[in-house]
Amino acid sequence: MRFFSFNTKIIGLMLALMLVLIVLVTSLSLQRLNESFTEQQQLKQQQVTQHFLQYQLLLQSQQQAWFESFAELASLPQQQGFSGFLAELSQRYDALSLHLNIESLWLFSEQSTEALFQSAPFPAALMPMVEQTYREQRPQSRIYCAAHCSSLVSVPLSDQDGNIAVLISSQTLAGVVIALGQALQSEVAIVRFDEQGLSVLSATTTAIDFAKIIITALAQLNAESLQQATMTGLTLNETPYFVHQLPLVTQERQQYAILLLEDIAAYQAANNTFKWQLIALALICFLLFFWLAYWLTRRLTGRLLQISFALPLLAENKFRPFREALPKPSAWLSDEVDRLHKASETLSCKLELLQDNIAAKTRELENMAMFDLLTGLANRNMLQFHLKKSIAGLSASSVCLGLLFLDLDQFKRVNDIRGHEQGDQLLIEAANRLRQTLAPTDLICRFGGDEFVIVTEVASPELLVALANTLISVFQEPMQLGEEQYQLSVSIGISCTHDAHLKADDLVRQADLAMYQAKAQGGNSLHFYSQQMFDAYQNRLALESELKQALLQQQFLLYAQPKIRLQDQQLQGLEVLLRWQSPSRGMVPPDEFIAVLEYANLMVPVGYWVIEQSFILMTTLRQAGFTELTLAINLSAAQLNDPDLPVFLQQQLQHQQLSAALFELELTESLLANSIGETITAMQRLKALGFRLAIDDFGTGYSSLSYLRQMPVDTIKIDKSFVFGMLDNQADFDIITSTIAMVRKLGLEVVAEGVETQAQCKALLQHHCDIGQGYLFAKPLPAVDLVAQLKHCLDDKGCWR
Repeated sequence: MRFFSFNTKIIGLMLALMLVLIVLVTSLSLQRLNESFTEQQQLKQQQVTQHFLQYQLLLQSQQQAWFESFAELASLPQQQGFSGFLAELSQRYDALSLHLNIESLWLFSEQSTEALFQSAPFPAALMPMVEQTYREQRPQSRIYCAAHCSSLVSVPLSDQDGNIAVLISSQTLAGVVIALGQALQSEVAIVRFDEQGLSVLSATTTAIDFAKIIITALAQLNAESLQQATMTGLTLNETPYFVHQLPLVTQERQQYAILLLEDIAAYQAANNTFKWQLIALALICFLLFFWLAYWLTRRLTGRLLQISFALPLLAENKFRPFREALPKPSAWLSDEVDRLHKASETLSCKLELLQDNIAAKTRELENMAMFDLLTGLANRNMLQFHLKKSIAGLSASSVCLGLLFLDLDQFKRVNDIRGHEQGDQLLIEAANRLRQTLAPTDLICRFGGDEFVIVTEVASPELLVALANTLISVFQEPMQLGEEQYQLSVSIGISCTHDAHLKADDLVRQADLAMYQAKAQGGNSLHFYSQQMFDAYQNRLALESELKQALLQQQFLLYAQPKIRLQDQQLQGLEVLLRWQSPSRGMVPPDEFIAVLEYANLMVPVGYWVIEQSFILMTTLRQAGFTELTLAINLSAAQLNDPDLPVFLQQQLQHQQLSAALFELELTESLLANSIGETITAMQRLKALGFRLAIDDFGTGYSSLSYLRQMPVDTIKIDKSFVFGMLDNQADFDIITSTIAMVRKLGLEVVAEGVETQAQCKALLQHHCDIGQGYLFAKPLPAVDLVAQLKHCLDDKGCWR
């Protein structure tokens, strides 16, 4: 690449800028000069128009005034008919023509289409003017051109009887042309444009020369453009002219106009002189600026070159020779180069100090990019890099690349209760256990939060299962942190591949999906990825999408199952149940879609729909005479924790005019085990509104008398799994009897779910169970015909048949 000194570049740049500035200023000045000329010509065009209109108006007013006066002098208003006026007009026509410069004169009456008087043949094209004067009965004027152009005025006259006659006079525009040329000191002519070209009808005193100029102009200008433009410039015999055009009239494809020719030679000469003076001044300024720029930058560029020759020493880490090669500071006045000199010295000193730390900082940054700062394990970046490399190497190897996805069970509770600092210590301990258990060749990665990923190469998938079992056993041992001891298990998902074309993200996703299956089994277990698992996952996604549409399209149905008082077989109440009638799947069992509703965060809107429909159902039951029944509604964890639930319930009670005591809100026992304090607070808010509360599926969760006494509960529902086996399994029988005894001692009501046989019913009644619910009495009934079904199943005394 060719070298250009800084001096040359600065001077070139500054001169270029100066040149652009000079050109710009010169161009603007010339443009303004041209704009001034254009404005002047536009003003001249306005003057032409104004003068012509004034002259024409003067002629028309003069003719109109004279004819009206002549009619008065001839006593036309006192005459009957126009014969006397016609004789007077014929007698004085010569005098009128002489004194008023009238070219032609015509007189028409309403009784005749022929002219009463005419000094020349009347053009048929003027007849509409006569008719308009008759019609409007006021003077009319226009310009008419034939061999020459004339100004015509038509004046309506009336006799004693009100008969109307029209007097029309024609006056040539030649006088107007002469007056216009004298006023504007220019050559003026009336011209005609037709298919043959341009012809002059009348002109000023130099009409012959003027006509020659105009005809010569047609050789230079397009005739059509001359007809369309009001101002046109042209050059004849090296003399510049400017032509102003004032359209007059268009008749029979012929256009008539007034042309004014202005000599602008003097203006252009002055304009050219000014241009050359401006260019000469700009050139002088340019040369002067060039000399000043060169003189100022010559010393500056010399010192900058010296610094540039020294800069490569910095790249070679020769800091001291660099400082010695720098130019000496200025002895008189400090400038930017001196500041650059000082900055260069400071830079070399800083670089010399920082050089020793660069390698250490680089290693630290690499660790931060590829390793987790808390545990020291590899992070996601390292995992991706390692997986891509390992998968690519599978084509040349027969080993199986395995991936174990670990998640610590119940770790979130440790963070919530003990805080994140204690949780971080548990993660560090978990990482240490993984290091001690796994081989040095295995990659251990902290995937995020309490999730870890292990990548290993094994001969067969069975070895991955053995490794996962080993890790489960390792984490079953309690973690001791200070005086605190924590029991954390792990859920492990496993995936493996022999495919060198599999994406790293797909292998991780498979293990992650398997891990969630292990968690669904209760944790502390492992699960191997399979295609069936993926199909189930896809089916769940499809089911989730259909459930969203079901909510929008109102596909859910409300069912109710009776609850019978065992002692007297009276109908005590009903439990509301949700059903889904899918257009494609048919009637879907609740076990298949309730869990998906909770996973997709749809339980709150669906639950509100159930509450609203339940309140409507209660209104229907009370109108049918069932005033003593209670309605049980199941609440999910998301609904219970929703702060808007009490407000919604109050709104529904007010809307349906119902009492809260008519409803019993059921909470599953597993829901109560999470966040006991918050759950009890939420239950107390509902209890304060007047609602009854029940614990559903009692015995399957983590219930204990310690918090059962604190809860404002009215009813305990024994899970149907115990009722099914109570007559065949002594353990189930003992659970039921002890639960009934315990609950009755607490003063609560007991409901047994899943009662299907008379033997079960009799055994429950013997042990003082209050209420039974199950297929022995009735299956869930559709809400749409619930009233009819209840009336059919109850006898005259209100007992269940």
